[in-house]
Amino acid sequence: MDERDERTPLLRQQATNTTTTTTRDSDRDVLVDTETAGQSAANSPRKALFIIILFIIILFVFDFADSMFQAPIVRIYEDIICRNYFDAHQPELNHSGRQIPEEQCKIPPVQKELALIRGMEPVFDAIPSLLVAIPLGMIADNPKIGRKPVIVIALLGSLLQVLWVTIVTRFSDLFPLRCVWLGSLFLLGGGTNIINGLLYTMIIDITAPAERASTFFTLQMAGSWLPVLVAPPITTSLMENTGNWVPVSIGLMLSFIGLIILLFVPETINFHKPSPASSNHESILQSPTTSESTVDESSLPTSEKFWPTLKSKLYEFVESSSFVFRSPHLIILICSLMMHTICVIRGKETVLYYASARYGITIAKANLLNTINAAVSIAILFFLPFISTFLTSSIGVSSQRKDLLIAQASVTLIAIGWYAVGLAPTLPLAILGMVGYTLGSGFSGSMRSLAASYVESHHQARLSSFIAIMMTVGNFLGSPMLAWLYSLGISSGDPHWYGLPFIGLGVVFTIIWSALCFVVKLPESSESAILDENASEY
Repeated sequence: MDERDERTPLLRQQATNTTTTTTRDSDRDVLVDTETAGQSAANSPRKALFIIILFIIILFVFDFADSMFQAPIVRIYEDIICRNYFDAHQPELNHSGRQIPEEQCKIPPVQKELALIRGMEPVFDAIPSLLVAIPLGMIADNPKIGRKPVIVIALLGSLLQVLWVTIVTRFSDLFPLRCVWLGSLFLLGGGTNIINGLLYTMIIDITAPAERASTFFTLQMAGSWLPVLVAPPITTSLMENTGNWVPVSIGLMLSFIGLIILLFVPETINFHKPSPASSNHESILQSPTTSESTVDESSLPTSEKFWPTLKSKLYEFVESSSFVFRSPHLIILICSLMMHTICVIRGKETVLYYASARYGITIAKANLLNTINAAVSIAILFFLPFISTFLTSSIGVSSQRKDLLIAQASVTLIAIGWYAVGLAPTLPLAILGMVGYTLGSGFSGSMRSLAASYVESHHQARLSSFIAIMMTVGNFLGSPMLAWLYSLGISSGDPHWYGLPFIGLGVVFTIIWSALCFVVKLPESSESAILDENASEY
């Protein structure tokens, strides 16, 4: 999907340059006039900046809303499970309709059910995301439809899922709590991975290649990490002073506001498309065969083209992804990124109710740990470019060696941090462990950059798609694994074993550390890689 967007401007430029050098002087004057008209009709950098600002606002609003929603909804889950448990085992206490003190809900049966429900939610969420990823990508690449309708529908589906969870928990006397799993059906319009992929594709549509890295960094910093830094203290204060439903309601309201703001974002698929006059001039340059085939293809009904095209795209994706399996080193890097997804998404959420059960604090207080993570991550993201420049410019290491060194240092900190969280007897020591694994925030970026150096430029978009799917698979597999380990530790009745899932993560990242230090070898020069690929094709 991204590869097409990367190629289109380049192809236009080549066509223009060729025409300019082969036409007569009079024809060149006509061409210049046509190009000027096309450029005047094209969207300005000011409009691109406006769209980027809108995206930053949208990301901030949605991530702020999500941070407002997650901690109180976990506490609401816990309270519902707790009431159901005591109603079944101690009905004489008559807990129905009133909240049980939180400290009484840290018993193993309640925590096991909480871990199960929260752990299986991402599994059900991943299924529709995997099913619709390629079809929605095709639809979003269709100029007649574009990116905006797809991302609007995907965000609407995510919002409806959150609304469904709210309805089930608000009317828990009518719905069993496990009905929240049915909310995954709303993600048939696309889930988080689809939204993120389309968001970055739309940014690629409107930015020059030299500006994309800084734009993505700004989006990640201002749109994603800043709300995670700001929202937890506000959420904790609201939970302690007004109850759990006020921050949930605010989160829902902000999500609706974010969706409304998204409606004002213009379509980006044809952002740099020249004027119709210029397009007509380009069509003159096309061969009769090309023009004729285009007309014939466009005349086909959409329903007749979709399924054959979908089958072709699926087959093409499988075939074109075969290059991944040519390098065992690349396979190790992708599997490491897949496991890192578990760490980033599921591990940090498990900390929320682990810290509450293990150290006797409320979930509202445990939510403040997210602020610590966000602050450390922002600091790492700020200093990482300076570290990279120091390694490449001052010490003189290659970019690939630099990526490997950063990945090795990051995975070391992640492994030590998770061991510390799982084994810490006190909350301050656990916080030090959280700071430790958060210091490894440079792992994902360095691993992606290193993985990209193993493949040729024309495979980069396919590599990104393959990594995105494998990260979804990692979320699919890792979430129930952590839930099972947490339930196993809770079942022991010994608080020292409550940290079993984090010890498991420590073991996983120790294995990754061993692979990066002793197995993974840096790729050869790009020329050698191309020769190897050509040899493998013959």
